[in-house]
Amino acid sequence: MKKLMLVTAAIMLLAVAPAQAKELLGAQLCGPDGCVTERAGLSLEGQNGPFSGALAPAAKPGTWYRGYLLAGDRGKVVGKLPFYYVPGDHLVVEAGHNGQATAWTHPAPRITAVLRKLAARTKPYGPPLLTSVTLNGNAVEDPQSYLRLWTLGAKATGYPDGLGSTQVVFYSSPASPWSDGNYVVAYAKARLLLRDGQIVALPKNVAAALADRRSLDPHAFPWAAAVVASLLAALGIAAALTWRARPRLSPQPVAQA
Repeated sequence: MKKLMLVTAAIMLLAVAPAQAKELLGAQLCGPDGCVTERAGLSLEGQNGPFSGALAPAAKPGTWYRGYLLAGDRGKVVGKLPFYYVPGDHLVVEAGHNGQATAWTHPAPRITAVLRKLAARTKPYGPPLLTSVTLNGNAVEDPQSYLRLWTLGAKATGYPDGLGSTQVVFYSSPASPWSDGNYVVAYAKARLLLRDGQIVALPKNVAAALADRRSLDPHAFPWAAAVVASLLAALGIAAALTWRARPRLSPQPVAQA
């Protein structure tokens, strides 16, 4: 089913290119220092579309490029099909837009050769710096710590029941493979995370912090709870001292009749 969705997405990408585009002529990779282009000697179009490689789980945040396939006609480029490229895991990422889920795939051999040539010629972007993360529209504390949601998680032994779901949306500038239309949903009570089609189990402490929109940094100190505990302890000490310092009446002799 997901393979069918991927092929459909590839066809739709070609459909939105200019009408005169009939072939893929090459590719372009862009990083912080600019873009480099490689024209292919052979058409990059695979049997099932340009991004017809094997599906893969989402990569851990790392270096990445913004990429474009060059669509054209009789050797002339007339449009570009956007994607992301994560060289560390050698994955192509089609962002989730226009109702399509984000797709992570290993590129087909012809595209692989072109991408590797391009990656050797330009510097990639670094891991994303998140400007904001929202849970059902509400901003979290320490948004950068929420990149952990792309790295942690054991194999899930169950499936979410759909109750208590929280949509996690990542924002960065520039947009990246991990912050551009990704479909991430957390089920804190069930301790499950749906991450671009993959379900993983969350550690108990991470699920609890996520439910409260707290930092997911494992070394973060729960300052709010500590401050409340300190205030309560201080109030208790003050009350005890006040009780001990209260004035006491000395016993008076009883008058003899």
